[in-house]
This record gives sequence, C-alpha cells and structure tokens, in this order.
Amino acid sequence: MKLFRPIRLILLTMLIALVIGGLWLWHHISNLADPIITPLNESYTNLSTVPEKHLGIRMSPLNFTGWDGGEVTAILASKDDEDSARQRTVSADLLIRKAENLSHIDYALVCVDWDHGIRSALPLAEYLTAAGITCVLWEPRGSNNRRPHCTHGLKESEDVPLLLDTLTRHSGKERPVIIGVGQGYGAGMLLQAAAKDERLRGIIAIDAYASLRESISRTLPDSLLSIVKLALMDIKINGVVGYECFDVAPVESAANLNRNTPALIINIARNNPICTIKDAITIYRQLPCDTKAIWTLHGENDPVDATSRLYTYTVGKGERATTAGIELSLLKNEEEVFTSIIHWLDEDFINAIDKPHVSTPDRPVLTTDKQL
Repeated sequence: MKLFRPIRLILLTMLIALVIGGLWLWHHISNLADPIITPLNESYTNLSTVPEKHLGIRMSPLNFTGWDGGEVTAILASKDDEDSARQRTVSADLLIRKAENLSHIDYALVCVDWDHGIRSALPLAEYLTAAGITCVLWEPRGSNNRRPHCTHGLKESEDVPLLLDTLTRHSGKERPVIIGVGQGYGAGMLLQAAAKDERLRGIIAIDAYASLRESISRTLPDSLLSIVKLALMDIKINGVVGYECFDVAPVESAANLNRNTPALIINIARNNPICTIKDAITIYRQLPCDTKAIWTLHGENDPVDATSRLYTYTVGKGERATTAGIELSLLKNEEEVFTSIIHWLDEDFINAIDKPHVSTPDRPVLTTDKQL
C-alpha cells in the first residue's frame, strides 16, 4: 500500500497540471478570440458615435431600422464650406483632370470599422465629398452597442438592404445610383452586401481579406499547436457569436456579384498579414464583373517609373498546370489611390452602368405536333 501512495500522488499532480494547463490554454484562446469577436478601434475609445463637427464635412442624420429591429445611427455626409487637407488634394487634382460624370452618383456607402463606423469612415468620406459625392456613414453595431459581438459582415451586411430602402425613399428616385466603398472590415462587409442586393451598383474594396480563417491563421506560428489553437478559437467564437471563421469569406461573395456590378479591388496595406496583396488577387480572380480593376502601391522592387506589375500564378496541378498572369496597376502613394478612385468612378463606373451587359435571350425551342 505504501508503494501506491507516491504513484497516486504523481497521478494527482499530473491531473492538476492538466487541469491548470487546460484552463491556461482556454484563457489564452479567449484572449486570441476577443479581438475577432469585438474588434475595437482604440483610436476612438470613449468618443461619441457621431462627432459634433468634422472639418470639411456637413453631417445630416439619417437613422434607419436595422435587421434586428433596433435603430441604426447613420448620417449623410456632404462637402462643407471649409476644406480639409484631403479635400484640397482632390480639388487640386480635379483642376488638372476634370471629372464631369460624378453627378450621376447619388450616394456612396462608406464603411471602415465595425465599431465607431461613422468616425472611422469620415477620412475616406473627405476624399469623396470633395468631388461632390454624398456619402452615407453608419454604425454597423447599431446605436447604444445593441450588437456586442462582431460577425464580420455575416449579419451586419443584412442592414444594407434596409439602408438602401431608406436612401431610395430619400432620393425620390425609383433606382438611385449607389456605390459601396469599404476598407478593411467595411470592404469585406460590403462585398457580402453587394452579392445579395444588386441595388448596390458598384463596389470599391480596399484591403479586404479573402477569408477570415486564412487571415487569422497567418497571424499564428506555423505549427501543429497553431492548428489546435485555430480549432479551439472556432469553438470559442461559435459558442459566443454563432459562426465559425470559415463562414466569413468575402472571396465567395465576390464570385456571386452580378457581372454588371463594376468592382475595384485595392491593396494598400503593407506588412499586414490580415489583408495581403494575395487576398486582393484572390478576390479579383473570382469576380465575374465585366468592369473590374486591381490596384496596389508601388513597391521597392518595382522600377521607378513602373505603372504596372505582372503577377503570375499557376493554375491546375501536374501535367495540366498552366501559368497565368494578372496586371496590377501601381500607384505611388495613398493620396494618388484616392484621387484615382474619383476618376475610376467618373469613367469606368459610369460607363459600365450606362451600358450594362444584356444577355442574349435563349433561342426558343421549336415544338412539334408530337411534343404538343
């Protein structure tokens, strides 16, 4: 009996160690999952949803009822009398190169962050309003934090048709021209929304990730433990919010866009594993749109005067493998990106919606007396 005492002590110690280790691992997994479940922008901590004023922007309330029945805080943003630095950049560019078709655009839905959606979207709205485009900014969480957890567009995108209903009534038009402009979270969410509602006539996706699961896996070390962590994170997220990481895949939404929905895919994030240039290319390759483009920033390995870069990739495997390429348009800096967006809207977007593709009707099937 004395012999079994040390064995029981060892087994008890091992059991306690396993319990402690399991609790520590679950706590660690929870810490990894928290920024995914509630991705907070610390730049706006303790600030109100809508700022009292913003340089260069005139704000008018446009609240609407969201998919969960709660009120969603939204605003219409238009150009104010005083210019911001971003607006002066656009104004100076438009003096050199006119943009005369932008008046055809009724609204641009602009979204960047899940939390503080209005505040985070205002800088992007500055560029667009400088060109005379009225922007619509809103809180994807709804007012008073009605939605404490983020679904990365799975649920938030369901607000967009309701917002489009509100804008249609506000415009007084049967079918106003509305485009979605999103960055990061907003890009993924608006891709999902555009695939569900063709009233969103075009999409500009900046720094969108192709798949939430793939983006998260890139932030973890490449090891067997990381695979375990990712699986446990899925369990944690699913238990709290009701979805798993692989449920969020903007690339799949991109493949379901209407071919008459012009799409511009842009990657300006540098050294960010969440939204890489490969994500942008993966999304671009899936687009069925007749009018589409992909842009990125000029890199260190690009020739100084280069305006494009050929990205090659392999299609298929083994003997059937073939090489294909995509021409990436290169821009010098972020300012050039946003001024170029204005001209893409003025030219490519407007031309595309003015001359949509019309499918050839199926040839009627001839019937015979026997068939009748």
